[in-house]
Amino acid sequence: MLTVFRLLLVVPMALYLISGDLARAGILFAIAAITDAVDGWIARRWDIITTFGRLMDPVADKLLVGTAVALLWWTGLLPGWFALVVAVREGFVLAASVWARARGHADELHPGRFGKAGNAVQMLLVALILLPLPPVLKTPLLLQALMIAATFLTIVSAVRYAQRWKRARNETAS
Repeated sequence: MLTVFRLLLVVPMALYLISGDLARAGILFAIAAITDAVDGWIARRWDIITTFGRLMDPVADKLLVGTAVALLWWTGLLPGWFALVVAVREGFVLAASVWARARGHADELHPGRFGKAGNAVQMLLVALILLPLPPVLKTPLLLQALMIAATFLTIVSAVRYAQRWKRARNETAS
């Protein structure tokens, strides 16, 4: 239910962002990000892992963060290079996971620590940009440091994902 709720928040968040209402977009984004954390905690704590959750949780995360990053680039609040790094990684992960699922290797391409950490830093960065917070929490230095950290984690996670994908692909060829 939390995953579906997060998916449903993407459209109004995007509409608020497009209309320039960053505060409301930020509140919806923060609520969605919190549901992601709570959803993951519940699944691990009570070992409630469903097929729907395994499929849709990453989709909801990618849709939420990808939409926010793309629109923040479009509105000039994030640089294009950052949006491109995020888009390329997510596009690769999506293509590789579709390939893996079609060949029965989905378990081998689970999200890694770097991917989860990168997603968390991306969510924090977006939330800081959107939410009406005190200026001390939105300094250019802090936002740049988060962008660099997110970029590093995004690239490392893409490389590690590619390594796991290559192993799975080689196993299929054998």
